[in-house]
Amino acid sequence: MDCVDEYSHSSPQVIYFSKSIPTKEVEKKIEYSNVFCQCVGSCDQNANCACMKQSGTRYSYTDRTELENYVLIYKNINRPTYECNEQCQCKNTLCGNKLIQCGPRTGLIVKICDDSRKGLGVFTEKLVKCGNFICEYAGEIISEVEASMRFKINARVQRMNYIFCVDEYFGDKNIKTFIDPTFYGNIGRYLNHSCDPNCSMVITRINDNIPVVALFACRDIIEGEELSYDYGITDLSSEIEDPETSRTKCLCGSVNCKGFLPYDTRIM
Repeated sequence: MDCVDEYSHSSPQVIYFSKSIPTKEVEKKIEYSNVFCQCVGSCDQNANCACMKQSGTRYSYTDRTELENYVLIYKNINRPTYECNEQCQCKNTLCGNKLIQCGPRTGLIVKICDDSRKGLGVFTEKLVKCGNFICEYAGEIISEVEASMRFKINARVQRMNYIFCVDEYFGDKNIKTFIDPTFYGNIGRYLNHSCDPNCSMVITRINDNIPVVALFACRDIIEGEELSYDYGITDLSSEIEDPETSRTKCLCGSVNCKGFLPYDTRIM
């Protein structure tokens, strides 16, 4: 099932990509999935689907053809989500384990926020139910060295930092993946941070070991409401003396606002 993404960027300086693209340095380290299902009929909770067996989550739906009605059901938050991949034998029209790879939901719009200091934001033109998929946070997949360099350049030229770090632990092994949609990305780059967000991230794997950052509604979102998620956790006890790493004020306006946008001190 091909990704359908009819959105575009408001900024001509940004090239629109519907999915994340690895740089050559990262591409050399990609490991493709060796798990795939051989389902003849539908992939669902009752089927002996190899992909769903290793996945920590399930999708609930009433009609497989209505992807916007899919709801993510949490089973084990300590395990990543695995969708059926290109090697699977299941048919696209029958598979109940393909959602994120099919592209963002419809009815989203990028426009200037009510608080113009926030710049652009993503809003929904129709009701989004809790558990519905929003979009992927797509961009360049870059190395940690490259992420650190770009972070410092962004701070120096006072450019918004979009670099996102996916920090995962597999036993004693720590794996960090850096996604930068500054110049290459999708509609996900326009979702603003909130200390009281209406969306949350679900780390997903599909065809390879590169994590896909998928955004899902964590509560019902009404028509016209701005979509937001929490950018991450920052150690507020650390002292920051380097002017290149000065904090950015948070403008989310929530009651529990922490005052500043989160950032990852390990890539500074």
